[in-house]
Amino acid sequence: MPRRTMTYCLSALLGSSLALGTLPGDALAADPVDAPIENPDLARPTVSAGTVQKAAPAGWDGEHTQLFSADRADHGGLQAASLGDGAAGTLSTRLWRVQKGSKVTVTWDDSPSPLRDCGTDDPTKGQEYRVTVTGEDNSAQTVTTESTTSGKPHWHEGRSYSFTAEENNPKISWSYAKPSSCAPLVTRFRATQDPAPVPYDLKKARLPMPQAYQGRKPVEPRLVAQDCLAGPRTCHFEKDERYSYRYYDRPRMVGQAYINCTRNAITDQRPAHWEELPYDNITQYFARHEGDEQKPKQQPLGPQGLQQQTAPQQPHQTDIREGHKNIAAQIAAGFTRADGNPSEMETNNPLLYGRKEQRTVSVTVQPGEVSWIEVQGARERLAGALIHDSKNERMDVFADVPSGSFGDRMYQRTGPMSKVELSRCADARDNARTPDNAIGAPTLRTAPHLVPVGEAPKDVKARTVPLTVDKPPARD
Repeated sequence: MPRRTMTYCLSALLGSSLALGTLPGDALAADPVDAPIENPDLARPTVSAGTVQKAAPAGWDGEHTQLFSADRADHGGLQAASLGDGAAGTLSTRLWRVQKGSKVTVTWDDSPSPLRDCGTDDPTKGQEYRVTVTGEDNSAQTVTTESTTSGKPHWHEGRSYSFTAEENNPKISWSYAKPSSCAPLVTRFRATQDPAPVPYDLKKARLPMPQAYQGRKPVEPRLVAQDCLAGPRTCHFEKDERYSYRYYDRPRMVGQAYINCTRNAITDQRPAHWEELPYDNITQYFARHEGDEQKPKQQPLGPQGLQQQTAPQQPHQTDIREGHKNIAAQIAAGFTRADGNPSEMETNNPLLYGRKEQRTVSVTVQPGEVSWIEVQGARERLAGALIHDSKNERMDVFADVPSGSFGDRMYQRTGPMSKVELSRCADARDNARTPDNAIGAPTLRTAPHLVPVGEAPKDVKARTVPLTVDKPPARD
C-alpha cells in the first residue's frame, strides 16, 4: 500500500475511534450502587423516650404522620414513622442522584401499630398500605404488615419495591388510606440502583436543563442560582462520579490548508492557534430564558405605524466564569475535593473554564498534495449538584469544560487533493487578457503584411540596385 494511502487510513481510523473512547479509570454507570436516602433510619429529629411526636422526619415530607421514639418503636434502637395521626397519612422523599432510566430497588421494615384502643382499625390482623413512585408506568404496590398481639409491634425486615425511574430524582411515597391514629410503622430505608447508561451522546452546546428543588418540591432553577450567587461559598458542589468522565472531542481543522499545485515540495513554518471553550447547563438555561424575555412586544400604532423597539437588547452571557463567578468557584472547589483534594489547593487535575493553545508547525507539502492541522480537544464532562444547606435547596448541574489532566491531540495531516482542488490547480490564471500592442509599437503578430522600406531622400544617390526578373544578370 502506498505510504500516502496508509497514513490517511490510519489517521481516519484513529480520529473516529478516539472521539468515543474514555480514559481508564473513568466511572461506569452500569455498576450497581447504593442510592442515597436522606435520614434513612429516621433518626432526626430525636424524639424523647416514651413519646410520639407529630412531625415528619428530617429530609422527608409527611402529611398526617407521627414519629415514634426508639423505645416506643421497639426495633433495634431505631425511631419509626407512623402513616397516620387520626387522618390518612403519607410519608414521601426523593431519591437523589437517581437518573431517568435507572432500575431501583427500595427496602424497608414495617410493623403494625403498637398502640391500643384503635377502634375499628385493628392492627392485630395486619394493616394494608401502599407504596407509589412518580411515573405513569410505575404501578403502586400494596403491602400488608404482619399480624400481632394488641399493644406490641411485629417487625418484618426487608420489604422491597422495585421500579424504573421515569424522571431524575424520583419521588417515592408510603401512604395509609384509613383515617386512623393506629397506622402502620415504617423505618430503616435503603435503596440500590442499576444506574442508567452514561449519556455519551449529549451535545455540549445542548446540555439538559437544570432541575432545582427546595426541600423535595421542584422550583425554578433561577431561584436556586440567585441564592448560590450570594457568595463564593454560599453553596457547595457535589460531583457525581457515575456520570462524570473524560473524553476526546471530535477532531476539527484549525488554521489554513496548504495546497501545492507546483512541481516542487513546499516548506514553511507557521503558528497554529486554537481555543477550548466551557459549556454548562446553567448558562444555557439563562440564555434560553433571556431570549424569551427579550422578544419584542407588540406596541401600539403611532402616527407613522408600528413603532420600533428602541431599547437595546443585552446579549446573554455565554461563559459561566464571567456571568456567574461565585457558582463557577463553587463548582471548581467541589470538583477538586471530589478528586481527593480536600484543601482545594493546586492539583494536577484542576477544573479549567477555558484554554488557549499555540503551536509552531513546520510544514512540508509534496507536489500535488494538501496539508492541514486537526485538533482533538481533551475535555471533562462533569455531572453533580449545587446544594444550599441553609435554605435546603439543590440544583442538578452539567458542565463540559477543557480537561486539565491531559492535553489535546494535534494531527498534522497530508493527503491527495480533492476533485475541486485538482480542477482549481489545473485552471488558468484568472487575469484579464492584455493585447500585445497595448504597450508600444505594433509587432509582426498584429501587422497584416511586411513593413515596407521607406523611400530614399531626394538629391541623394541610392546605392541599391533593383533586380528584375525580365533580364537576368550577365554571367562572367
